[in-house]
Amino acid sequence: GGGSGSGGGDGGNRWGSASDRVAETNRRLLEQQNDSSINTLADQLGRLKELSIDINEEVADQNRMLDGMGNQMNSASGLLNETLGKLGTMLKSGGSKHMVYLIGFVVFSFIMIYWIMTHKSQAV
Repeated sequence: GGGSGSGGGDGGNRWGSASDRVAETNRRLLEQQNDSSINTLADQLGRLKELSIDINEEVADQNRMLDGMGNQMNSASGLLNETLGKLGTMLKSGGSKHMVYLIGFVVFSFIMIYWIMTHKSQAV
């Protein structure tokens, strides 16, 4: 009889108690869930990294575009200041005759622009 009890004990040690088997099963399930969560987080982190790189490239492109626009505005501002300076010099030296021509040209230009804009909107 003693040998049989000892054999049953060996079988119990080999398979463990029911609570040990449950604990091992729970541990494996938790490891699988952790591995799945880690893989999900790794995928999300990869997508976030790609998105961050895309945003960085877009910001760099926008900054280059803004720099170009700033340079164009500075160029246009310089040209306008130069033109106004020359116009001021011309008005000082030319007298009232040039002023009448200038006013006539400005009025004519506004009338032409108005006429073009009204006929353009009617054509559409």
